[in-house]
Amino acid sequence: MNEIPGWWLGISAAFFVVNILLFIGLVVFLFMLMKWMKELHPKIEALTQRVESIGKNVEELTVHVKTTAESLGGRAKSVASSVDSIAHVASTQFERFSPYAVGALTAIRLIKALTELKRGRSVSKATSRAALEDGKADKTKRGKASKA
Repeated sequence: MNEIPGWWLGISAAFFVVNILLFIGLVVFLFMLMKWMKELHPKIEALTQRVESIGKNVEELTVHVKTTAESLGGRAKSVASSVDSIAHVASTQFERFSPYAVGALTAIRLIKALTELKRGRSVSKATSRAALEDGKADKTKRGKASKA
């Protein structure tokens, strides 16, 4: 039979010894890892409970914000409809009284035209915007002159 060389037996023995040492180191490492995991388990549980309570608080806050937003939206709609109804009433009143306002302004212009006609001025010039502004300036000058 063939003999196994000595150097081969030496290398094989070194390989098996190193392999046994590595396996023992791996077993020791696994036991240390298990001990470390057992120590961390309560901390992880406490952290999990804390995260769950934060999640519940966030859900409650979300519901509260949603109800508040819906409430404010309803109030805003109510205010908008109130403003719309007020604007509608105001425009209706304006439409109702606008002929009287136009009539009053027309009467004032007619009276102004008649007084200017009596003074001998042209009616078209007397009722123009420039003449009306001059009339206001004359009144303020007269008021200042009488105070002095």
